[in-house]
Amino acid sequence: MYPIIQRQSSLRLIQDSVRLILFSILIILPTLCNAQDLIGVNSAWSDSFREWNFLTTDEDRNGKLYMRWPGRDDWTQWDFRLRDTTASLTLKWKDDPNLWEVRCLGTTVTARTMWAGDFSQWRLSDGTHSIVWKSKYGNRRDEWIVRDDAQGFFSFYTYWEGDPREWIVYDDLNEEVSYAMRLTMIFLALHHSTPRI
Repeated sequence: MYPIIQRQSSLRLIQDSVRLILFSILIILPTLCNAQDLIGVNSAWSDSFREWNFLTTDEDRNGKLYMRWPGRDDWTQWDFRLRDTTASLTLKWKDDPNLWEVRCLGTTVTARTMWAGDFSQWRLSDGTHSIVWKSKYGNRRDEWIVRDDAQGFFSFYTYWEGDPREWIVYDDLNEEVSYAMRLTMIFLALHHSTPRI
């Protein structure tokens, strides 16, 4: 009779442990995943594109993208902040708008145009992954996509066609693709789809 009680007690302990582990995963996992955490971007001002609000699924965790030197009218250096996440986005060479460098969470992303002077298609690389980020339509820049069998799908498009003040993010990329890559794609679309005001 004693071995039966001991087995039931051990089984109950295992079941309780599994429940605790599953509960912990369900609580912790959403805070660790960046996938589809970012849902939209809008300009902070209706008449200027020097500052952007980044909207997340948690209203208390919204972020900002802003020009580092707005008084100098310098569109080549930007900063990003979303709670503890910070990033710097800079044009690598002042006289070459075809190459950007983004540093975020210990990752450096290099973004280079596919063809010099054509800002509708970019090749992004963080040393591990390489992604082609492009405007869906060559003559309009209000919808940008990544469609890659290995990496997944990412789309960034305006809420209203022809109005670059509000954007929607659809993120179905693999989790291995860094947050820095996602931020770089969004930044390039914003930077090359809006007027310099």
